[in-house]
Amino acid sequence: MARSQRDLLMQFVAGRVSDAALREDLVQDALLRLVDYGRTNPITNWAALARKVARNLINDHFRSRQRHPTETIDEAVPCTNPLQEEVLMHRQRLELFDRVLSAMPPLRREVLVRRRLRGESYEVIGKALALTPQAVEKHMTRALRQLHGALDEGDKPARRMTGSRENTAP
Repeated sequence: MARSQRDLLMQFVAGRVSDAALREDLVQDALLRLVDYGRTNPITNWAALARKVARNLINDHFRSRQRHPTETIDEAVPCTNPLQEEVLMHRQRLELFDRVLSAMPPLRREVLVRRRLRGESYEVIGKALALTPQAVEKHMTRALRQLHGALDEGDKPARRMTGSRENTAP
């Protein structure tokens, strides 16, 4: 088929389809089907058959779009999932927290868990563990100091990777 026939078919499709990429696809598909059909069947009027095939492809395309509509993705709507890097950092901090908690003396760990995770008061913890409220407070202070020290040490590599220089005194 001559290039002029392809151009005529492209004009025919352009009158019905505004999207240039879709026009190219439809014309290409129509020509491919026309050549396949011509291999086994005699064609007397190539131009008429090409328009007929193209029209059917256009109708099929738009019918399919009506049956299966698509929604455009709004780029302004952010994803609510955390970034993989954030998930990894939180996982590493949790592992560090678990290691520090496991390394604490049992009484200090018990005081921290009861106060921070269960929300018990110093008095309730003291009665349960046979300690004064001041002793409970002292264990709590030491537990938090140990935990914060380990977390600060664990954050130093992350600050180096991100280039942050805050709190990096030698």
